[in-house]
Amino acid sequence: MNLRNLTRTGTGLAASAALFASLASGAFATSTFNVSTTITNSCTVTDSGPADLFPQYTPSSNTGVGSATTLNTFCNGTTPGVSFSDGGPFLSTQFTMTNGAQNLYFQISNNPTCDGSAGDNPLLQGIQVPLGLGASSFTICAAVITNGGINVGVPAGSYTDTVTYTIVP
Repeated sequence: MNLRNLTRTGTGLAASAALFASLASGAFATSTFNVSTTITNSCTVTDSGPADLFPQYTPSSNTGVGSATTLNTFCNGTTPGVSFSDGGPFLSTQFTMTNGAQNLYFQISNNPTCDGSAGDNPLLQGIQVPLGLGASSFTICAAVITNGGINVGVPAGSYTDTVTYTIVP
């Protein structure tokens, strides 16, 4: 038997035993770290946004046909909402298209069809209307106001307005 090979083997066994002993005794340091994130409320428009609207109005009979579009959103949050304004009076259902100094009043509702009557349930300017969580579609219908007679006798011409919509998560 070669004593030299036996000594080397014995030294290797001793080193292995020391390594196992240090592992068992906790000689290696351990620690922990935390992982966290914050998900904020958010809403995004999932397409190019609502299309332009072109409601029809016949002054002689004070009748209208609304024009509808859809606001497609994806919302993550507790109370997402949308509000509409053209800079007119807060809490008013009247939006104003103009042609020079002439005004033509219209309303916005979220009914798929609208005709400008009180039955459209018009939305108030600046007031948030709830959006659905996740993917949702919100119908926007604009119609010249036919109830109350405020548009009777409006002169012929092209009337326009810009409405801003604001999504609040």
